[in-house]
Formats: sequence, C-alpha cells, structure tokens
Amino acid sequence: MKVKNIFFFVIFFGLFSISKAQSDDLNSRDSVKKVPFKKRLVYNIGGGGGGGSINGMSSFNINLQPQIGYKINENLIAGVGLNYQYLKYGSSKFQIYGGNTYVRYHINSQFFLQTEYQVLNYSYQTASTGWNDYLLAGGGYSPGGGFYISAYYLLKFPANNNIYGAPYVIRAGFTF
Repeated sequence: MKVKNIFFFVIFFGLFSISKAQSDDLNSRDSVKKVPFKKRLVYNIGGGGGGGSINGMSSFNINLQPQIGYKINENLIAGVGLNYQYLKYGSSKFQIYGGNTYVRYHINSQFFLQTEYQVLNYSYQTASTGWNDYLLAGGGYSPGGGFYISAYYLLKFPANNNIYGAPYVIRAGFTF
C-alpha cells in the first residue's frame, strides 16, 4: 500500500511539473524541441566524503551519486541514477548501493525543486539488510559553473533502517 502512495505522489508531482512547464512561454518550449536528443541529456555527479576520528576510532566515508536526465523543456528534467556509499568506522565496513529516479523543476536559472525516489541496499561487512525505498523532496541552489548544493527532506524511509540517520539529506555536486 505504501509503495502505491509513493508512486502516485511521484507521478502527481511529475505531471504537475509538466503541466506547469507547458504553460510557460511558447518560445522557450519551441527552442528546446529543436534541440537534438543528445544535447537534451543532463549529467549530475553528486557525492562527498571525509575522514577523521569519532570517539577515538578512525572513520572514512565516500559517497558517489551519478545521474543522467532528459531535459523535457527549459525548466523540467526527469532522469535516473545510481547510489553508492562506502563507510569504514573502526574495523566495521558498510556499503550502501542502489538506484534512483528523479524529477527536477528549475524555478529560475539558480533555484530548483526536486523529488527523488531511491531503492537502496545496506550491507554490513558481508551481510545484507535487503532493499529499502526512500522518497525525498527538496530543492537546491546553483550559482553557476555547473556547481549545485541541495537539501532534501525524507518523506518516506524505513523506520528501523534509515541509512541517512536523520530526516534530511544535504548534497553538493556538478551538472554538465
């Protein structure tokens, strides 16, 4: 039942964004329609990492999230991506991997709104916890040069296995 609700939420947001985008200026829609398929593709490379000491134990974390999107019109992008995170805390090793789909609506040249649905597997050492789904909604800021920073709120996550550790997610990355 929950998966149906998430599916309808993502579809509703996507359709709302498409209908809003279709009401935009006719010239901007026509200019995108004339662009070849390959030039309508958008690539996002997000991620991060770090290291240090927590409670006297060494830690290391690396996260990579590549995405590819299709520019439906000047403001609306829909796409898919991969998620991978590796975390070592003391002698414990964790891996998180899976995929995602997203819809991004550009309010203007610097700000965007985004929903994202993720299906992720969390493994500790060699044991897997199975697949869990997450629904994020939020937005971001892109000052130029392809760089962006974004913040999301988790609308859906497993109660006993939230890999993010909080109901929000902060990201930074590049779009080209």
